[in-house]
This record gives sequence, C-alpha cells and structure tokens, in this order.
Amino acid sequence: MFKVDPEFAIAYTKLTVTLVCSWPPGRNSSKRDLVVFNVKWWISWLLGIFLVVPLIYAAVVDRKNVLEFTKSLCLAVSCGQCAVKMFFCKLQNQRIKFLLDEMEEYVKVSVPSERQIFLNYIKNCGLVHVVLNVCSLVASIGVILGPLVLPQRLPTEAKYPFSVETHPNYEIIYVHQAFAGVLCSSIGSIDCQIAMLLWYSIARLDILSLEMEKITSVCQFYKCVRKHQYLLWFVDETIKAGRCLVATTVIMTTLAVILGGVHIVGNEPLIAKLQFVIIVGGFSILLYVTAWPSEILTRMCENVGWTIYNSPWLKNSKELNKGIEFVIQRSNKPAVISLSGVFPALSLNYYATFLSKTFSYFTTLRIILAKME
Repeated sequence: MFKVDPEFAIAYTKLTVTLVCSWPPGRNSSKRDLVVFNVKWWISWLLGIFLVVPLIYAAVVDRKNVLEFTKSLCLAVSCGQCAVKMFFCKLQNQRIKFLLDEMEEYVKVSVPSERQIFLNYIKNCGLVHVVLNVCSLVASIGVILGPLVLPQRLPTEAKYPFSVETHPNYEIIYVHQAFAGVLCSSIGSIDCQIAMLLWYSIARLDILSLEMEKITSVCQFYKCVRKHQYLLWFVDETIKAGRCLVATTVIMTTLAVILGGVHIVGNEPLIAKLQFVIIVGGFSILLYVTAWPSEILTRMCENVGWTIYNSPWLKNSKELNKGIEFVIQRSNKPAVISLSGVFPALSLNYYATFLSKTFSYFTTLRIILAKME
C-alpha cells in the first residue's frame, strides 16, 4: 500500500504531465536534461498540431453536414487546446520552473505540523484531480477504440491530402491519432499542475495564519509580515503563469460544450453520445479544478487579515499599528485570477453560472433539434 504524502502528490502530478512537458527540469538539471526536455516538447507539440490541421480541414470539407462538421471541430478543439496550453507553458517556462522548484524545496524541509496541513489539502483536492485524469484517459481511449464499434476506420474523421486506405499509411495514421488522443488526455494535468501551485499557496497562507495567532514579540510579527509579502508575491507569480492557461480552458470548454452538445442531444448512436458526454464532462471538471482553489485562495488571503485583526497580543501593541494596517490593507485586496474580456474573477460562483448556462443551452438546443426533425 503506497503512502500518500506531499512528495507523492508532486511525483504523481509530474508523471501525468510527462507527455505535454509542462514541468520543466529543476534548476540543478544538466544541459543534457534540458536538451532532451526541449526535444520531447517539440515532438509532442508537432504531433498534436499535425492532427489539428487535418481535423479543421475535415470540418471545412464537411461543413454542410452539421454532425460531421461539429464532430471534427470538437475533436480539433481538444487537440488544439493541448497545443495552445503547451505553447503557453513554453512561454512561461522560467516562471513555472522557479515556482515548482520553490514548492519542492519548501516541502522537503517542512516540519511535521506543516506537512499535516499539506496532507489535509491533498486529501481535499486529490480525488478531483485523479477523477479528472481518469475521465480524460477514458475519453481518449473511447475515441481511439471507436473504430471497433463505429462505422469508421480511424479514431477521427480527419482528412488528409493522400490516401489512408493503403498500407503502411493506414497504420501510421492510426498510431499518430492514437498518440495524439493520449496526448490530449494530459490536457487536464496541466490545469492540475497550476491548481497544485494554488493549493500550495493556500496551505502556506494557512500555515502563516497559525503562526500569526502565536505572535508574542515584535520580531515574530515582522518575520510574519515578510512571509506574508513573499507569499503574496508567489501567488501573483502563479496567477501570471496560469492566467492564459485558465483563459484557454474557459474558451475551449465553451466551444466543446457548444459543439459536443449537438451530438449529446441529437439523434446519434449511443456510443457516439457517450464519447461526447465524457469529453464535455471532462472539460467541465477541468474548469472546476482551478475555480475551486481560486475561491479558497481569495478567502485565505482575507483570513490572514482577520487573524492579525483578532490577535490579542497585537491589539495591545500601539507601536505596530502601521504594520498591522499594512497587512490588513493587503489582505483586503485578495489575489484573483481574471482576464478582461474573457472571464471575470474565477470562482465557484462563476463556475456555477457556467454550468447553469450549459444546461440552458442543452435544453434550448434539444427544442430546436426537435422542431427541425
């Protein structure tokens, strides 16, 4: 029986993003490791792109057939999301590397009481991350094995400027589409990686709040203030690293719901419906993975200010009034993940609104399709 601890959670997340190469080698890695990592990134990224283009071409060719058009576009959105997120991770490579290294180093030297707090948060969010990874993998396997039960020879209806009926073209294309499918199953792992940094920040703020409750000297107070400033900076860097990734999730999830909804509520074979139910459901969980810690992070930032305000020792310390006011003011401006024009502050309230609109869309779409029939 394996032991779940902070190191295991980090190792698990690192394993799930192996194909998408979103976890850069550590600061102590050799030049060879960096070269291998970059080569792997380019191979994975290009193989993903090489499926997006034929899928978009298929959508253009089949634009008069609504079902085929939306099916090809929905799968193109899935592969495209993977390529876009890998690209953003590449742009933020140095920032992500620094954040992950800082997290790993702190976890290694954390004391038992801190490790217990980390473990509590791992137990809270770990199941959601595992369910998302499993759903993503099942969705990809469902598409890969589609030709076994559906009247099609390849996992997708992608079209190529050459014949795929001959050998070895057929085998090469099938293997390529299968790999791209497994690659797409790692999309959620990128979001889990960003969510893990958010949960780590939440745990650190929780630890800081407990330290603030035990302040008994000026030295301890200023030490906590320095930690608070560092953590707010760390959170800000995490948001900068993840903002475009979350925006991609919001946009692509919306497109997947719009396109996949046609197959879910339409007159499609049960197997085809099941494929898109898993895809759309997986994308919906994907948004929840980052919305949940974003909500908790906002509350935890505010909680630090309340802890300082309610501290019995600090209430009787007039010399620290300016420092206390400074911490409270910073806590009243909690960190939020947002992108103007794409989505407001990411939170559970935003996620609930998204789900509500999704179900309304399905209902409206079903009525429209029923009238067309």
